[in-house]
Amino acid sequence: MDVDPDHREPSNGPKPHDFLWFPDGNVVLSTDTFLFKVHKSLLAVHSSVFRDMFELPNVGHGSSNPEGSGGSDFGSASELYEGVPMVTLAGDKGEDVVHLLRAVFERDYYHRDDDNTSLEVIVALVVLSTKYDFNAVRKDVILHISRQYPMCLHEYEALDDDEAPLFGKTRANCHFPLLVAAVTADADVLLPCLFFACSDYAIDYTFHKAQSLPRKALQTLIQGRDSWNLEVNIYVCSIPERLQQLSVEGGCQLVRSCLEDARFLDLHGHIQPNFRDFTGKNITKSCLRFDMVCSTCHSFAERKINEERRRIWDALPSYFKFPEWSVLRAQLRAIVES
Repeated sequence: MDVDPDHREPSNGPKPHDFLWFPDGNVVLSTDTFLFKVHKSLLAVHSSVFRDMFELPNVGHGSSNPEGSGGSDFGSASELYEGVPMVTLAGDKGEDVVHLLRAVFERDYYHRDDDNTSLEVIVALVVLSTKYDFNAVRKDVILHISRQYPMCLHEYEALDDDEAPLFGKTRANCHFPLLVAAVTADADVLLPCLFFACSDYAIDYTFHKAQSLPRKALQTLIQGRDSWNLEVNIYVCSIPERLQQLSVEGGCQLVRSCLEDARFLDLHGHIQPNFRDFTGKNITKSCLRFDMVCSTCHSFAERKINEERRRIWDALPSYFKFPEWSVLRAQLRAIVES
């Protein structure tokens, strides 16, 4: 039986995708599950990686020279599908490539303001748009994630609810997959907030959820977690002494400030808290006896604890070995303007 060497479609191999198969396409992209027949010119317009790839003499030109493969991860000129050059996207899952190509070719497929977009789409877009330098898609998805993990403490607190819906899941179930994706994509502007979100849990839970993180990133996560926890714990233990030293600033109407003799009960309950519970309101409400402190001193104590909380937040990037927030904001602006 004659077999067409240019038409290779093994029964257990990838199949043409139902939608991303254009009859007049001039290149086939091959993945583990799908084949995509698309247009080289459109890929090249949106992706510098594909543009450079198609300029290579042995990629995407349909040469019949079997020696022209050169071992490229992206396929070779000797690979044809129905007479059309075929490029293999090594290591990419077919479904992830579907999300990327549809985001590129379909105007309404992905919107950076749609928080109902599935987590799978978000992860695929941030990873593959970076790998293949689809700059417009990468910019949109990074801005989308950054809006949900903002650098401003007030904005972050407003969103910090583990049970809130996000990307088709609860917010808590998005932290670790997004961190893995951002690490893979070298999206540094996202990493401090994502590292922090993943570190605000008990250590056994953190290790369980972070199994897919690269070793170096896991080390950064644990060291950063320990650093900011230590800062919180040292401060909590020193609250009575610090407030006594600052009591003269509190504006107490009594001759001797309430805070000089105030008693804090059960401060140990705030050792190694999650950060959302480390607030002036929570600590003064649970630990400072109201019958011994006037309302002026109580408000002063709450304000001073919150100031320390903000100081720790301001230093947060340094705990995970990143530059300060102002530098990261400038980097985010550069991405927006790119």
